[in-house]
Amino acid sequence: MSGSRILKILERYRLKNSRVPIIVEGRHDIDSLRRIDFPGEIITINSGSSLVTFSDNIARNYSEVILLPDFDRKGHQIMSNLENFLHGSGCFVDTDLWNSIRKMMPVRTVEELPFALGRVQQTEN
Repeated sequence: MSGSRILKILERYRLKNSRVPIIVEGRHDIDSLRRIDFPGEIITINSGSSLVTFSDNIARNYSEVILLPDFDRKGHQIMSNLENFLHGSGCFVDTDLWNSIRKMMPVRTVEELPFALGRVQQTEN
């Protein structure tokens, strides 16, 4: 894991989040992103509606989103489906943060990010 590289990516996405919302799976994911200083809008996938309906609502309100589901099998499925639905509705979908974390950090969920980031920062100092 390249500590300084992931730290730079996270900083870039903190800045981007001030103008582009992040979509996560659940409430605890929002809490985790807040703990690592993501300042902007974070939206949870509404489990009360289908992904198609959720995607239509998002595309109606946003021209771009950052997708950040978990990194497990369910997260992969959500990523694939949402990316297709949102893109098909004309919304730009940024998956670079998800791909970078998945490749560079040993986490399976968004909830694990604060702990993993703390370890990265310790090794950088």
